[in-house]
Amino acid sequence: ASAREAEQNARAPLAEAERLQSRLETEARTLESVLATFAGAFTPVVDALTVEPGLETALGAALGDDLDASLDASAPVRWTGAAIAAGDPSLPAGAVALSRHVQAPAALARRLAQIGLVDASAGADLARALAPGQRLVTREGHLWRWDGLEIAADAPTPAAQRLAQKNRLAALSEDIRVARDKTAAARSMLENAGRVVRQAGEAEQEARQRLRDRQRAAAEAREALLAAERAVSQLA
Repeated sequence: ASAREAEQNARAPLAEAERLQSRLETEARTLESVLATFAGAFTPVVDALTVEPGLETALGAALGDDLDASLDASAPVRWTGAAIAAGDPSLPAGAVALSRHVQAPAALARRLAQIGLVDASAGADLARALAPGQRLVTREGHLWRWDGLEIAADAPTPAAQRLAQKNRLAALSEDIRVARDKTAAARSMLENAGRVVRQAGEAEQEARQRLRDRQRAAAEAREALLAAERAVSQLA
C-alpha cells in the first residue's frame, strides 16, 4: 500500500512536467513557423542580428525596412558594408552607440555606430547636436534623425517583433532543455516507484504462498497429532 501511494504521488509531477514541456515545445514550433514565413529568396540581415533583450523595438525603429535587406551580393536590395572612417562624427555626449548592444555583421558596423541609444527625456535635446547621418532612438522606439525627422514611440515594427521572436526562441531552447530534464527525472521517479510496487507485489505473493504452505503444514501436523492421539487411546 505504501509503494502504491508513492507511485500515485509520482504521477502528478510527471504530468505537470510533461505539460510544461509540451507548452514550451509548441510555442517554439509556432515561433519557428512564424519566422520561417519571412524567408524569401534572400535571407534578410535581421536573421543575422542578435540584440539584447528589451532593445528589439529600438533596433527595429532605428533601422526599419533596412533590416529586410540581405547580405547576399546577388540580392536586389543588399548590404555591401562601409568601413568606419576616422573622420566619422561622434555621437552626442550621453548617447551610447547601438553597436554596443547588437551583435551584427561587419556590413552594418558603420550604420550602428551612428545610432545612439538615449533616454526619452534627453532625446529631444541631444537631437539638436546630431551630425548628418546620425539618429537617436529610445528603448521604446522613439526616433530622432539628424535631418529633423522624429518618429514617436508606437506599436513595435514588424522587424522589432521578429527580433523579439528570435530572442524568445533562443530563450525557449534553454527552457525546453531544462523542462526535458525535469520530465526525464520525474519519469525516472515514477518508473522507480513502479518497480518498487512490482517488487512489493512479488514479495506479497511470495509471503502469501509461504503462509499457505505453513497453514497446510499446520493442518497436516494437526491431522498427525489427532492420529497419534487416537493410536494412544486405542493402545490404552
